[in-house]
Amino acid sequence: MSGDVRLTKLKEVALNNGVLIEAFTGVGMVASIAANYMISNLQMDQVAAMDADDFPPVSMIYNGRPKLPCRVYCSLDLNLAIFTSEVPLPIKTHRAVANELIKWGAESGCTSFIAMDAIPREGEEDEENRPADVIPAVWAIGSGDRSRKKMKEAELETLQVGMITGVSAIMLNQGRMQNLDVIGLYADARTDIPDAAAAASLIAVLNKLLRPRPFSLSLKPLLDEARDIQGQLEKIRKQAEPAIKEPYNIYS
Repeated sequence: MSGDVRLTKLKEVALNNGVLIEAFTGVGMVASIAANYMISNLQMDQVAAMDADDFPPVSMIYNGRPKLPCRVYCSLDLNLAIFTSEVPLPIKTHRAVANELIKWGAESGCTSFIAMDAIPREGEEDEENRPADVIPAVWAIGSGDRSRKKMKEAELETLQVGMITGVSAIMLNQGRMQNLDVIGLYADARTDIPDAAAAASLIAVLNKLLRPRPFSLSLKPLLDEARDIQGQLEKIRKQAEPAIKEPYNIYS
């Protein structure tokens, strides 16, 4: 059941063996930063939006236009879609969101899914002392043999023991139960600031994981603009806080 979560299609899309990336905000806003960087640099079009009675009552303003917090973007050339949100969603909606996301992906021609998030970094060091060209580690989880084969080919490190929460956790569980190709990517991220360096580590992994698609994004602009990106998303987060009933960082 999808509950009261509603996905509105703005454009009909047909992807050929497409990949759907889930990038809801979480630890360090890492997935949101990575998603926004991809959407901008790949010139992806918005094709759908998601809403629910329980979602925070906020509107995202871009270029003077309102947008729902949860949106789907697509590149037909890359057969790639991204589902993202800049604000946290109530925990009670996570299962419905994941189910609706998988449903939309299957109907649009997606045959594999990638869920992105982050896990809190242990022993967080001073950001000022970390070299700009050093990016955090990324851990991967595969829902089945197909996804784990892709992880091995991309030489990804597997998260052997731990607990994942949120939308990405539901997607991995559904992948296991429905025999879907789902890979979870989790960057080692700071919890006190939006971590653009951790977002760059996710982009680096996607550069390998999405081959042979002509997908290759430079990490340098993201690292160079990290502070500006972090500042912009931190401003958005603070503006949205009055409308968010649950704690922003459920991992702390």
